[in-house]
Amino acid sequence: PLNEVRWLSRHFAVNALIRNYDVLVDYCIMEVNENNYPVAKYCLKKLTDPQYRIALTVLDDIWGELSELCQTFQRSCLTIIEAYRYAKAKIAKFCSQYLVEKVHWSEKVKQQMASFDNTVNTRGVLHFVSELCEHLDCQFPENELQEWSAFILKHCFLYGTENVIKLVGKYQAVLNLPTDGSITERICKQYTDYKFIIVEKMKAGAIKTFADIVTYTLKEEQFTDLAQFVDICAMFQTSSAECECGFSLMNQIKNKSRNRLEVNHMDQLIRIKYYLAANGDVNLDKIYHHWTTDKYRREK
Repeated sequence: PLNEVRWLSRHFAVNALIRNYDVLVDYCIMEVNENNYPVAKYCLKKLTDPQYRIALTVLDDIWGELSELCQTFQRSCLTIIEAYRYAKAKIAKFCSQYLVEKVHWSEKVKQQMASFDNTVNTRGVLHFVSELCEHLDCQFPENELQEWSAFILKHCFLYGTENVIKLVGKYQAVLNLPTDGSITERICKQYTDYKFIIVEKMKAGAIKTFADIVTYTLKEEQFTDLAQFVDICAMFQTSSAECECGFSLMNQIKNKSRNRLEVNHMDQLIRIKYYLAANGDVNLDKIYHHWTTDKYRREK
């Protein structure tokens, strides 16, 4: 339940269950009375449990909030830093609403509790919210994107340079950058010119969105090295809706080769991509042959 890829579909499912709750209870009662169906007995027991119903109502509120966050992540021109702030704001909201001495239940939950004389034990669902917030904190840790603040551009000569140096060190191997220190000096020089040019273009209205910044940077030859980091910054995580569509599609086109992919293969593919982008010569047929004959590949 903590897998954010399923936030949208989980909210849809829980919300549909709540909207049809009374109908489901009536159906289960009918099945028990007419057919003595064991599954219907179990479902009826759960559906008529006040704690279960309250928990579903709270989950509907939470999944609704996370679905809104997913839709926010799908906005065009959303930068990594902006998305991170939206996520941290949602975590803070959950903590201040549920993980305090006096919980602030929604009106729907209050009505449900009142109908059960406020005797429902909510310890379990509050523990779930606590686990959820802890999980989200791990997904969006503090200071994770500190280096990327370099691309919140300002008119200041030294601003952002230290963070750019950290980014070069972090992605040096993946991007096949030289290790003699010359690339760091070159990228810092590009960055110093870059930030002043971008700020002036924004003042003049030539650049209005982050997408405009990315497009301009990728086209300018004078920022060839720096452009790789702007490109990474622009590649915010895929939205939940796209992930769900992707998983569904992958299930339809499964093949034995894809099923044997290991975790480190994605890292290898990224390295190949950037090596090709740097005009490196790669024989993809040989790579594929090597992979298909690799004895450490996942077994069938």
